[in-house]
Amino acid sequence: MDHKIVEVLWEDAWVECEDFKISKAPSLKPVIRTTVGFLVSKNDKCLVLATDIYQNNPKIVNTVMVIPWSAILDWWVYE
Repeated sequence: MDHKIVEVLWEDAWVECEDFKISKAPSLKPVIRTTVGFLVSKNDKCLVLATDIYQNNPKIVNTVMVIPWSAILDWWVYE
């Protein structure tokens, strides 16, 4: 099975666990990330990437990441 490698530029959620002034909330922004992985699947809701593919069983992957299309700013497929 030939999984393409993709790079995804996307907006991610983050959490602040310390006390926080509500007046600062309007200035908060998502974290912009760049993620590279093997393209496992794509559908109308998301891209699905994995970090590892097992050589003895390429139908099994590890460390799956689901990125919703609504969070994706851009993405590229590498040959």
